[in-house]
Amino acid sequence: MRNWLFSATAIAAISAVLPVWAQAQEGAPAAQSDARSQGGLADIVVTAQRRAESAQKAAIAIDAVSADTLLDRGILKAEDITKTAPSISITNGGGTSTSIFIRGVGNITVASYFDPAVTPNYDGVVLGRAAGAFGAAFYDLERVEVLKGPQGILYGRNATGGAINVIPAKPVLGEFSGGFNLSYGNYDAVAVDAHVNAGIGENAALRIAASRQRRDGFNRDGTDDLDRSALRGQLLFEPSSDLSIRLAADYTKIGGVGPGGNYYGAYTPDGTGGYVFSLSGIDPSEGFLTPLSNAYRQTLLVAPGFGFADPLNQYPSLDASYWGVNGEINWKTSIGTVTVIPAYRHSKALSYFNGPAFNTGYYDEKTSQKSLEARLAGSSGPIDYIVGTFYFNEEIKGNDEFNQEFILPIQIFTQKTESLAAFGQLTGHVSDRFRLVGGLRYTHDKKEMDGFISNFIVSCGPGLAPPASFAAGCAAPGALPHFPNYTSRADVVNWLVSNGWIAPGSTSQPNPQVFPLLNGLGAVINTLSPTVGDLTFSRVTWKASAEFDLGPSSLLYATVESGYRAGGLQQTDGRPVYRPEYITAYTIGSKNRFFNNKVQLNIEGFYWKYKDQQINYFTVDPSGTLINSTENAGRATVKGIDVDLMARPIRYTTLTAKVQYLKATYKELHLYTAAPFDNFNCPFTLTGQVAGGAPVKDFDCSGRPLLNAPEWTINLGGEQVVPLSSALELAGQVNSAYRSAAYGGFEFLDFEKISGYWQTDIALTLRDSDRSWALTAFLNNLEDKRRVIYPQLSPFGAAVYHYGAPQTYGVRFSADF
Repeated sequence: MRNWLFSATAIAAISAVLPVWAQAQEGAPAAQSDARSQGGLADIVVTAQRRAESAQKAAIAIDAVSADTLLDRGILKAEDITKTAPSISITNGGGTSTSIFIRGVGNITVASYFDPAVTPNYDGVVLGRAAGAFGAAFYDLERVEVLKGPQGILYGRNATGGAINVIPAKPVLGEFSGGFNLSYGNYDAVAVDAHVNAGIGENAALRIAASRQRRDGFNRDGTDDLDRSALRGQLLFEPSSDLSIRLAADYTKIGGVGPGGNYYGAYTPDGTGGYVFSLSGIDPSEGFLTPLSNAYRQTLLVAPGFGFADPLNQYPSLDASYWGVNGEINWKTSIGTVTVIPAYRHSKALSYFNGPAFNTGYYDEKTSQKSLEARLAGSSGPIDYIVGTFYFNEEIKGNDEFNQEFILPIQIFTQKTESLAAFGQLTGHVSDRFRLVGGLRYTHDKKEMDGFISNFIVSCGPGLAPPASFAAGCAAPGALPHFPNYTSRADVVNWLVSNGWIAPGSTSQPNPQVFPLLNGLGAVINTLSPTVGDLTFSRVTWKASAEFDLGPSSLLYATVESGYRAGGLQQTDGRPVYRPEYITAYTIGSKNRFFNNKVQLNIEGFYWKYKDQQINYFTVDPSGTLINSTENAGRATVKGIDVDLMARPIRYTTLTAKVQYLKATYKELHLYTAAPFDNFNCPFTLTGQVAGGAPVKDFDCSGRPLLNAPEWTINLGGEQVVPLSSALELAGQVNSAYRSAAYGGFEFLDFEKISGYWQTDIALTLRDSDRSWALTAFLNNLEDKRRVIYPQLSPFGAAVYHYGAPQTYGVRFSADF
């Protein structure tokens, strides 16, 4: 805390000195519009605080990405946002599940019913599931906003890590216009999108946009491909200057194979209670499904049957659709502007996937959500105010399975979430330059679940493990049943009977069962754990901040705010409830423009206190059974400094640098587990308990870093424009990003530490000087190296890597009319 306060004081001192020095050098600053005409920096208008304002005037931690930047950088999907926002990490370990982290605060999504720690928003509508936002294509957007830190006041659902706002371009009255973007690259990558805006009389406008993206897989087995189609329509009606009504609808279809991975190696017991690691020697671009990978898979020993794994039994696939309708009504009254946003969204996802080294996982899920937000924003004397209410109702129906050869978990559930909130934020103008801000939000969340998890488990003998299981013959081919992919308990039992594994006439019963194997080698155990009930959580979150204008183009601010993420019910044997998590964030920052709007320097210092984080790992339930469960874990601090520098030293040259230093550390983290899931790189003590015949260990991982929290992230960029004539110019761009090492798994094993790396993209564009058309040649990943983005440790010791894109290149043509 002392070091953070020192850094904050330094920030304040720098922010106080720089504007005075800069103005002394240049005299009174020119208006920003005049500066831009002289080659200055452009503004990005954001609505992160529920009002339109320059990002430079918003006293919040935000990265705003304009439509031009999205196009120039070739950002087609959410995962690519990391190219422009150093603080964020987005990963996918299989199927449609998506995990989002900001500054180490987030959650690895293992089931769709867990709320995201970073809240996605699309067109002003909060989305309960991250997959809905990040399955969608990025096309015809106005901008993307990344809000860093808890969002506990003005946003629909509370978020501990932050929020991402995806904002489409809106219809424009009295204008007929359009445009398109078309690109082609290696891996047969084709991306095309187009939009048309049409005025309808004086008071209405229609905007229609569509997108199609496809690409072959980056891996030899066809995985890591892309197949996405999307359509959006919006109708704007403004019967008067005081009233506007906008209606919107969108649809996205995702197909193809889906995410892939690669066997990096495996951990095996060393006979002394520890584990030894051996590399697979398989190339990063092999994928799980080639003959080479399947041959390696069959060398892996799978617990608890302790036989060797079978080849993968199902090719992965994605079949998902997302659609929604929403509206926005803005009515200017004598007391302020009333905004009402009703929305309905629906998704359906069917996917087969193979991570983390499952034989096959399967999602069959449907989600529907209704939401309604109403707020009033206005002013009274020196006070600006925003007050509002929010209602959210969601239902998820799932029928999932996660085939691990000798363990087959089947989950069938319906989860319902209802959230009600009332919020308000006041801004007091103490003087022309000094403002105080205070906000409160009361949230009441209700979670209901009606479902069960049923585990089919093949064991060798009465709990035999190697070498006794080898002596019994369990590792011999055909000695034990390897489960096929079923989502019905009755189907599994019928398959065991029809293939001669268990006694004829055996049936599935609504209680735990033990089926002896007819060959005498072991048994199939079937557990059944229903999760039926409801929980409620209530919380008041708050914000207090001060803002001071150091100069016409310099802002100093300090904020303290709180956030929470609701707990809930889960499909886990013996431990159905997890609690909320909480965060308190302290921020001091300054935003500045100098030298006639040609230099921008933003500095932010932050200190977050994080407790009861919801994490998922294999642990021990009260009965001494090893289970995969979401638990609340200890305390952590997240602190650091974020610097954003942009400059146009001469008219046709733009330089950018975003640097974040981050120290995210667990002050208290204890993880409880037993063999064969006790491969943790943390010191431990024995608890005296026993689980499955093995001693339970208390691993003390205090002092370890949070996941996906690199100490240094650096984004550097440059653009040089060369005028060729009065109407034609050539623009060259170079953008390079560095991420230092970071852990990607709670076991803190060496292979889970993602090595630091640089990655560079370059582009050369020939365009009209007013950007009405552009022809671009691009090359991404100049280093031509596939970088690890997500490590996973499988339940039977396989070390799996998911990689980013290899080197890609192509051409893109864009035009507006």
